[in-house]
Amino acid sequence: MKILRIIISCVFALCLAITSSRASDQTTAGELQAMTTPNSAPVVTSNASNPPVSNLDLDNLPYSGPQNLGNLIFDMGYAPFVSPTPPAGSVAPAITSQPASKSATVGAVVTLAASASGTPAPNFQWLKNGSAIRGANTATLTLNSAQVTDAGSYQVEAYNVAGIATSNAATLSVATANASSITGPASLSVNTGATVSLAVSKAPAGSTYQWLFNGRAISSANAATLTINSAGPTAAGNYIAQVSNGSTIIAEESANLNVTTNARLLNLSVKGTVGTNGDVLTVGFVTQGSSSKQILIRGDGPSLSSFGVSNPISTPVLTLYGENQKVVATNSAWGGTTALINAAAQVGAFPITNLKSTDTALLQTLSSGAYTATITAAGSATGTALAELYDADSGTPSSTMTNISGRAYVYTGGNTLTAGFVVAGPTSEEVLIRGVGPSLGGYGIRNALKNTVVTLYDTKGNQILSNAGWNNNDAINNAGNYVGAFPMMYPLGDSALLVTLPPGAYTVNVAGAAGTTGEGLVEIYEIK
Repeated sequence: MKILRIIISCVFALCLAITSSRASDQTTAGELQAMTTPNSAPVVTSNASNPPVSNLDLDNLPYSGPQNLGNLIFDMGYAPFVSPTPPAGSVAPAITSQPASKSATVGAVVTLAASASGTPAPNFQWLKNGSAIRGANTATLTLNSAQVTDAGSYQVEAYNVAGIATSNAATLSVATANASSITGPASLSVNTGATVSLAVSKAPAGSTYQWLFNGRAISSANAATLTINSAGPTAAGNYIAQVSNGSTIIAEESANLNVTTNARLLNLSVKGTVGTNGDVLTVGFVTQGSSSKQILIRGDGPSLSSFGVSNPISTPVLTLYGENQKVVATNSAWGGTTALINAAAQVGAFPITNLKSTDTALLQTLSSGAYTATITAAGSATGTALAELYDADSGTPSSTMTNISGRAYVYTGGNTLTAGFVVAGPTSEEVLIRGVGPSLGGYGIRNALKNTVVTLYDTKGNQILSNAGWNNNDAINNAGNYVGAFPMMYPLGDSALLVTLPPGAYTVNVAGAAGTTGEGLVEIYEIK
């Protein structure tokens, strides 16, 4: 799945590079939200000027460093075969008994067991902290002499030609005989945005602590209690409290943290200039899930005059591209159809009151994949256009927009790149926001912005966070790998934010540092 995400992201970046985009006369954050915030969007009730941001440096997702290269190579060799057309009579595996969490003393025999049904009888592969264990290929895993370093999270995969099933995660804690009184942290399942406390108690006097995340040390996590503020999916995994007496590790106490997100990205809006010198306003999005997704796409022009936008484009042309830049649909006048009116009302988009206006719109049901929408100008028209993307599915659909983005030319002052988006749902959502400039040059985009500053605002225009140069930050890098984002090659030129946000409407501004100008890209990824 990770490889698929990376491929989709790189293809998506190349799609954005197909057409040149220079966007000027950008709106302010307040103006954009006035036009794009759904009426039904949940209200932000927290203090958004001081958002709950995870304080962990989570630089330890699997394969995030060269020290894990050996495990990566081995795991690449472990590839269960699942036939795309299973033989008649075959049945995919199902876990019928789960492995149980255990605590043990050093030297003890530890047995973890599971069972699974399936036709033909399934094969098994045990994993520790998500990595396959060499030679652990039966339904039972036995450690003949448990050591402190064996502590961690264990799962088993059962597979045959018809499918694959993965067990629940069981934790193993291991301590020396003189540390058997230690009480370790409990495994937890929480919603995104929760504050999590993992604690060790009853350790011998004078004990010292080091917390690990998925087997790697967490910087400055040296107390008996580890607190994770506003936990998101990137914080989910295995935590170990490593307890030492002097230079000797006397215990490793293990717990798993599961983080559930029940929220989704609803829309993206980007405003820019089209027509002049062939300028094109480009937006993109990725849909993922087990079913198709209904998307409302609008290219607004004449209707913008009611919001005080000067020189709105009189004749926008909206075109949607899919795989291999194949045209999916195009529109040069929305036509005031009942379907488009109802869809706009459903998502809370501002109404286009003139049914005969040349504003443009498309309502499309799309399969999972990467898409690009462009707004161009018909004839010799020039002016300002607004591109809007809305998730038009109702309820809790199985498919979501996982990546939304917009590209335009970034000027100075009020003419920077501004985008609005909405998080909706009963829980908070962790998002990765990137302001990409110099890295665009590697994808064939000319005049790329040399230095970017990305700033996030709440619905009232209060600044939440800002970044000028992501500086190869481990958490940003891991989050990018997690969602399959294309690599940012300039740590001091590109910028990024990783933040957990409560439901509500937000605005992102991408500007050039020190008055620089050029092509810029804003991206919003949801992390689940």
